[in-house]
Amino acid sequence: MLQTETKSSLYASKLIQQTNYSALSSLPKTYIRQVQAEGEIFMAAPQKCANIWKEFRRNDFTQVQIPYKTALQVFDACKDDIYSMLKVNSGKDFFDLFDQDNDGYLNEDEQILVFSIIKEKMQQVANLLLQIQQYVPFKQLMKSIRTLETNICEYQDVLRKKIYKSEIATYKEIGLEKLDDFYEKYYNYFQNFEQQKQIRIQTQIIQQQEEMNQLEEKLSKNTEFLKVKPKRKLKDLQTQEKLVSLDERVEEALDFRRELKNMEKQEQQRVASEQNKRIERQKDELERKHQKQTEQLKAKLIEQEHKLIIQLKKEYNVLLKQIGLHSNEIERIQSSAMQSAIRKGEKEGELKRMKERTRIQNFIIGDAKSTLISPRIQQQNATTYEDSSSSSYRQPLTSSKSERAMHDIKTLIHKQNYTQFYIKKKYGADLPVNYQPEPYKVQGDNHERIEKILSVKKKNPHDILPSLTELYDLDMKEQNLGHTQKSESELIQERLKKKQYILEKLEESTH
Repeated sequence: MLQTETKSSLYASKLIQQTNYSALSSLPKTYIRQVQAEGEIFMAAPQKCANIWKEFRRNDFTQVQIPYKTALQVFDACKDDIYSMLKVNSGKDFFDLFDQDNDGYLNEDEQILVFSIIKEKMQQVANLLLQIQQYVPFKQLMKSIRTLETNICEYQDVLRKKIYKSEIATYKEIGLEKLDDFYEKYYNYFQNFEQQKQIRIQTQIIQQQEEMNQLEEKLSKNTEFLKVKPKRKLKDLQTQEKLVSLDERVEEALDFRRELKNMEKQEQQRVASEQNKRIERQKDELERKHQKQTEQLKAKLIEQEHKLIIQLKKEYNVLLKQIGLHSNEIERIQSSAMQSAIRKGEKEGELKRMKERTRIQNFIIGDAKSTLISPRIQQQNATTYEDSSSSSYRQPLTSSKSERAMHDIKTLIHKQNYTQFYIKKKYGADLPVNYQPEPYKVQGDNHERIEKILSVKKKNPHDILPSLTELYDLDMKEQNLGHTQKSESELIQERLKKKQYILEKLEESTH
């Protein structure tokens, strides 16, 4: 097995250089049988990959990235299939191979990478079948490769839709957060307005009470009673009564005295009545003044409340438009990325095969022309297509079977010849620092625009762990952190209360 693997490139080079069928006779039968056996194994690769995909989804309880333990469970469930295709016999090695960012999770791109590497190994075996002129198995294996490409395209679409659904949900949560902030802001506005309203009403009541007390104090003084004087006729009668009494006209004096007493009594009643009427009239005028002030104050408060409600309604309508402002843009970017990824999955593999076929044909034609022109120089500087296209990422000569398999997989990953869908990974993250994009190579799906829109998402206050230094003061006494005192249910009830209050105010503005 080791000799067959180490000499496969040499055998392939001989087949490329020779245009007749004599090269097949120089190949060991064990090598041919080994290639045929690998071809038969990979014939069922689409079904095996479908089983691995089902295990990924069945163990993906949280609908997020796959952690280390879940990956081990997937490997144990599909150990035979994974070993037959990748020759990896350890769950830890399997996870370490495909966890490219070393974060302890297999993200969406790394999950698709598993199937992409299997497809690349299938392509290598298909090329070997073609080189040993096993055309029927080659066509069958190419059919399996195209089936697997279609399946990979479907797999990445499922993962991409999951991410996009979470992004839409996050965008809706941002809208709800903005609404909650809006409800809280205007709830505080109305609460402050109610407090100011009560303060102004109480202040006016106290001021009016003071004015009433001052009026009563003023009316209780003796000087106020002197403002209502008796009639002048009474004074004249009193003078005549004195004159008559001096003349000792008794009968006339008695008549004057009797009439004077009646008049004095009536005048006293009249003066008292006038004084009471005057007091009541002043009190009534002050009460009417106070009532008018109260009505004016209530009208001003109602007007201010209506202005606040109008402002509330305007900002509410603007906020509703802002909440759904980017939804169409997000859906457009997501739809464009999905369609681009599907086209890429359907066409890129075939285009790469056509390009590789053309390169081999050009190499063979160029090699044949150079042989006809200068055969001696060609024999001295004989190179093969495999030698010209081989990279510096060489395989160690002495290693175990598992290590060689892992090295081959690392080589495939390092070459990055497989189709990359950039589901979770941002385009350009795997490019060199000095990479200069050319106009026809510019890629990307504007997903950073969605990331910028979703970057305003707030964190749950219960998910934020405060710093240890914030928990205690300088005297090492525990701090009272208000934002962690309320439970989640209490916060929800408080938000619902504020929302209901604001919605009632909005309904009032429509009536």
